[in-house]
Amino acid sequence: LLITASAFAFDPGEKLIWGAVDFSSIKMDKDCDPYSVFNLDTMVGYFLMKDISLDVVLSWYNYHYKSDDKSSYTYNLSDIYIGLGGSFFIKNFYVGAHFLYELMGEKDTYKSDDTSNANAMFLEFDGGYLVPLIENVFIDIGANYMMGIGEYGGDAEGDNTYSEFSVGAGIVVNLP
Repeated sequence: LLITASAFAFDPGEKLIWGAVDFSSIKMDKDCDPYSVFNLDTMVGYFLMKDISLDVVLSWYNYHYKSDDKSSYTYNLSDIYIGLGGSFFIKNFYVGAHFLYELMGEKDTYKSDDTSNANAMFLEFDGGYLVPLIENVFIDIGANYMMGIGEYGGDAEGDNTYSEFSVGAGIVVNLP
């Protein structure tokens, strides 16, 4: 068992580069118009100790919504998340936690092309499994939960009660 576990261990000084891209069309319920979401997620993990990494996160989300009624209401939102956290690996399984800071810029073309900026803080918890593809390259199959903390800043007001659960896949490269 120890030999098997050590064969999949990540050693101090190794780096993992994570990347995922996805596009979704989301309809909250049957009475809502759908909206589109495109996102690009990247993360770099540096192993400080065996199987424990310090992670730097950078993500970009772009939301687009256009109403089907006469108002021709269009809403665009681009979010950039930057964060820091850590991950723990057992064989090819992992769990992680990250603190994220979100910079939001939105353009509301229904209201005379108004643009506003806001920011928010989040905690993100994730877990998954790295499926070996070729030497030092993995397919990441995982899930994450992100929840808002504190209050919105900038042009936004109120408590950040946002929550999101997602599942997906991506590519991970190990740089020994």
